[in-house]
Amino acid sequence: MNRRSVLKVLGSGGLVGLAGCSENDGPGTTSGAPATHTATETSGAVLNCELPKDGGTGKTNPQFQGSAEHTGHIETTGPTGDVTTYWRRTPSRYEHSQPVVVADQVFVSFAGDLVRLDRSTGDRHWTTDVGHSGASTPAIYDGTAYVTVWNGGENVDRGLTAVDADSGEIEWRGVTDADVTTSPATTEDGVFVGGGYETTTVAAFDHDETERWRHDLDEYASTPAVAERMAVYGSGGDSVVAYDAVSGERRWTVDTDGNTTAAPTVADGRVLIGTRAGTLYALDIEDGSEEWTFDLPGPVRRSVAVADGRVVVSTEEGFVSVDSTGSHRWTEAGISDATDPIIAGNTVYFGDGRTVRALSLDDGAELWSFRTRERTYTDVVLQGIRAAPTVTNGVVVVATQAGDVYALGAE
Repeated sequence: MNRRSVLKVLGSGGLVGLAGCSENDGPGTTSGAPATHTATETSGAVLNCELPKDGGTGKTNPQFQGSAEHTGHIETTGPTGDVTTYWRRTPSRYEHSQPVVVADQVFVSFAGDLVRLDRSTGDRHWTTDVGHSGASTPAIYDGTAYVTVWNGGENVDRGLTAVDADSGEIEWRGVTDADVTTSPATTEDGVFVGGGYETTTVAAFDHDETERWRHDLDEYASTPAVAERMAVYGSGGDSVVAYDAVSGERRWTVDTDGNTTAAPTVADGRVLIGTRAGTLYALDIEDGSEEWTFDLPGPVRRSVAVADGRVVVSTEEGFVSVDSTGSHRWTEAGISDATDPIIAGNTVYFGDGRTVRALSLDDGAELWSFRTRERTYTDVVLQGIRAAPTVTNGVVVVATQAGDVYALGAE
């Protein structure tokens, strides 16, 4: 059922600090306990430093893991030393997506709300109610923001939603019979959707909302990686499946040793994906033939990041790097609650519980960490980072379960 959006154009709250980089307000690189605020409070907004509007954002990173290939590699630079809060805003609360940046706009999902913020100040432009629940990472293409929602139930909107990126108006909906929890992937050729809660449907759409094809995989089939005219899915079961992106014809299927719910990554003609059994697979994208495997210390639920022949993967028992041949480079065993990793320059960025961390891509040494705040809503404590940060022109942008969005940059 299509409907027009409900726009909740709200003020951004009071500002603390002055533009021009004042001393940081709020939790930072120290280990002290951060302040706790009620979820309805607006005076906790922070503006210590405006990001320059004319400084550019580096290469755009308009969707999950930066591109339809999900490499997690963003061609820009990020902070490598201690950081401060440039701005912090609290547009919502609960489950959240990875923020994405397009020009001077930041898009982020919170529990069925799609929010657009100003990249320079964090000011809110609009909030659109896209459905009952969902925290998929928005995918922005040609002025449209695509996002998925789930748990719709009878007469409640769900599936894929296309939103005008300028106004926040809902343009159209697709696959409305499916509860989709995975992030959409977009290319100039179309929009590709994975599975979700009690959902086995995966589908592809033209940008004009025409449904191109759909197939059934297992529950929680992944966000697809789209490259070389193929849409590659972790099936949700014990396999990886590739379809022709245009016709939907199945190109190949490869059996794996465990469930594949993490989004595949495509780099250098190779599909990289980890399994719940703790194996990293490298497959030839043309025919799915196995190039190598690597035994990981724990199950994988996150996408792999790749840059310059170096692969980084988050597992439930450690953070691991291998090279393009599958040879081990380093492991950080103490990191077990990490998001998908993002690589910018020679640094790996990710969320770990309530903490944003930056590691050296060369050897895994920690460069800095920043502890985000917790808030209370009635008797519930809201905290933690459940989706990867993004990086834009020297600044890390990250959302939290507490409903905050931070822009973190060099002190």
